[in-house]
Amino acid sequence: MGAKDGRKGDPEGFGPIEDQFQAIFDDFFRRPVAGSGRDRRIPMLVSLEEAASGASKVIKATFEAHCTDCKGSGVLLGGPPVFACSVCGGKRHVLQERTLTVKVPAGIDDGQVLRLAGQGDEAPLGGGQRGDLMIEVIVAPHPRLRRAGVDLFVEVRIDAETARRGGRVNVPVLDGERRIVVPAGTVSGAEMRLAGFGAVRLGAEAVPIPAEVTAAPYRSRSVGDHRGDQIVTFVVGESSTDGQDDTSEGRRAARNQGLWRTGVLAVALVAAVIGAFVLGR
Repeated sequence: MGAKDGRKGDPEGFGPIEDQFQAIFDDFFRRPVAGSGRDRRIPMLVSLEEAASGASKVIKATFEAHCTDCKGSGVLLGGPPVFACSVCGGKRHVLQERTLTVKVPAGIDDGQVLRLAGQGDEAPLGGGQRGDLMIEVIVAPHPRLRRAGVDLFVEVRIDAETARRGGRVNVPVLDGERRIVVPAGTVSGAEMRLAGFGAVRLGAEAVPIPAEVTAAPYRSRSVGDHRGDQIVTFVVGESSTDGQDDTSEGRRAARNQGLWRTGVLAVALVAAVIGAFVLGR
């Protein structure tokens, strides 16, 4: 005869009567199983400048915390009867909001994730550690600059006269603008590389971009070991859409020609007036 489960005197297939009541009690109160809190994942929007050079951002994140009214039990004791907690609706936890200051690493790229340990949901009662907060970085598009890896790219329009004679134009960079020299004979598609004007290499020292567009200052400081480059592509058109190359040779020549024409017209007008006066006498 095979042995039966259960103890003598208990109904066949069931455990002791006190175990049954304990199971019902535990199910009613929904005692949580020990474990860690859940991770939370949120997006964080940053500018290209913040992602390329690093920044600090203040964000708000929600997380699950134990309900303080029912102390995480889900019910209000003191009965009978026993009522579900009206604050958490019997769920044992409530959503709370926390304000955090997040350090954006210099050089981080779109889609990468930052993990803040212990900033997620609280663990169940009697459980382990809090969960983590996963922050997905979303880099907003820049109106002029485009990023690929650690390098930045920008198109700059110049007029045909500036392209032929050469001149100077302003170029947008991460911290504002820099004035660069356009070589004479520049054609559409010609590129100029500004070394050290790109994004910081992730994990490298966040050195600032050079103050001047010259070779000596940043090469001597090895900025290229810390940052990528910025590539400027020239687009030659009939006129500059930037309106920032007014000191170019072409514009100076056009302005001088206009002044010369104005002077000739003025002399002719004066001569006409004098002639009319003489004839009138």
